[in-house]
Amino acid sequence: MPRLALLLLLTAPLFGCAAGPSLQRTDAPPATTDTSATGGAARAELDAVTIPMLPDWVDKYAGPNEEERRFFNISRLMERYQLTRAKAVELQNHYRDLIRARPAPRPEDAFHTALERVRRGELESRLNPEKLSKARFIVVFDLDETLFSQYYPAKVGEACHDLAVPQKDGVRYVKLVPGWQQAFARIQELGGAVVLFSANVDTLTLENLSYWKLEGVPLTEHPAISGILTNSHLILQEKSEGKKPNPVREPSKDLRIFEDDEKLPRVIIVDDNPTRLFQLRNARIFKKFEAEAFCTTSDPALRRAFEQAMPTVVQEIEDSVRYMDARGVGFATAYLPYTSLGQVTVQFLIDSGGFDRAKAIEYVRGNPQVVDARY
Repeated sequence: MPRLALLLLLTAPLFGCAAGPSLQRTDAPPATTDTSATGGAARAELDAVTIPMLPDWVDKYAGPNEEERRFFNISRLMERYQLTRAKAVELQNHYRDLIRARPAPRPEDAFHTALERVRRGELESRLNPEKLSKARFIVVFDLDETLFSQYYPAKVGEACHDLAVPQKDGVRYVKLVPGWQQAFARIQELGGAVVLFSANVDTLTLENLSYWKLEGVPLTEHPAISGILTNSHLILQEKSEGKKPNPVREPSKDLRIFEDDEKLPRVIIVDDNPTRLFQLRNARIFKKFEAEAFCTTSDPALRRAFEQAMPTVVQEIEDSVRYMDARGVGFATAYLPYTSLGQVTVQFLIDSGGFDRAKAIEYVRGNPQVVDARY
C-alpha cells in the first residue's frame, strides 16, 4: 500500500451513530481559517472525546446518510472541559444540530461552537437544574406509546384524537394517554418535578408539544415541565467509564442527567421501551399506549385497563411518597418495588417466599439490596 494511503487510513476519524435527524439550528458557527497544524490538533481533540462507531450490523439506523453521526464519551467531556453531565450531554445535542445545518460546518468548528454554547448555559433541553435540585423527586416520562400515540390510521384519528397537528400533506393526529393531566398535577402537588424525554427526533417531538397545551400554555413553554429531551440527548457509554465496566451499546436515556448524586436517589422514568434504558432499578415499564387499540376496542375491560394505566402509576407515586415521608428514605428506594427490577423481586417473593403482595413490597423497600443491580 502506498505510504500516503496508509497514513490516511490510520488517521481517519471515528464516528458515532444516532437514532435519526434532529431539529436544525440556523445559527452556524463562525468560519475559521486554520493552518494544517492547528487543524490537526482540533481534529485530534475531537477524536479524543468521540466513541468509536459500532459496526453497521448492530445499528438498525446505519446506512447511507449524508450527515455525520457521532456519540461522545460523556465522562471524558465532563473531566476535560469541567462540565456537568447535563451540559456534556447538551454539548452532544448542540453538535448534532450544528452538523445537520446546510452548509454544514467542519466537525471541529461545530464541536467548539457547541462547547461555547454550553459554557454560556444554553440548554436546548430547557432543563432547569435549580428546580430539579429542589424537587422532592423527579418523574421522567417517555412520549411515544407512553404519554401519547401518534402512529395510527388517519381514519381512526379523525374520530379519535386530542391533537391535530397540521402537516404539509394533511394532519397528524395524536391521542393522549388518559390521566396525563392528573398525573402532572399530582406530581407537582407532592413536590415532584416532571421531565419529558423522547427517543424521537426534535422536529416531530417539539411540533407535538407545541400543540399540546396545559392550562392553555403549550408544553414547550409551560413551567410545569422541567426539561424536554430528544434523540440527540441519548447516550452511548464505553466500558471504561465509571467504577464498574457498564457499556451502553444502544442509544439510551441516562437518568444521571437529572441528579448530582449518580446513585439516583430521587428519579424514576416511566417508559414503554426498556431497550432504550439501562438504569432499570429506576424504570417503571409502561404497557404501550396504542391509540388504534384504545379507540377501536369493543372490550370494556381492555378500554378500562388503558384508562387506568396512568392513574395506577400515580397511585404508586403517592404510595411511595407516603412511605418516603414515614420512613425517611429516598424516593427511588420507596418506589423500588414498582420498577422493572423491583417487580422481578416482588414476584419472586410472592411465588417462592410465601409473601402476599403488600408484604413483598414492604420487604423490598426495607431490604433494597435484594433487588438485582442489573439484568
